[in-house]
Amino acid sequence: MERKLSGLEKQAADALRRARQLPVGAERNDLRQLAMGLLWLHRNGMDALMNQRSAARALPKAVIEPTSQRPGR
Repeated sequence: MERKLSGLEKQAADALRRARQLPVGAERNDLRQLAMGLLWLHRNGMDALMNQRSAARALPKAVIEPTSQRPGR
């Protein structure tokens, strides 16, 4: 008995099929990364994605001033 694929799994499989038709390069890598992201989302769910984003927002951001706007230059 074959299980039914979810929408995310179908999209990931389609992206991988399209990636296989492309030569090695950036476009192929982008499709492969898209497929891996879709499979991660399928496995972990939207809650895990939102938790990951919340954790990233809680991290302090380093403030870097452009060199042209520093005083005395």
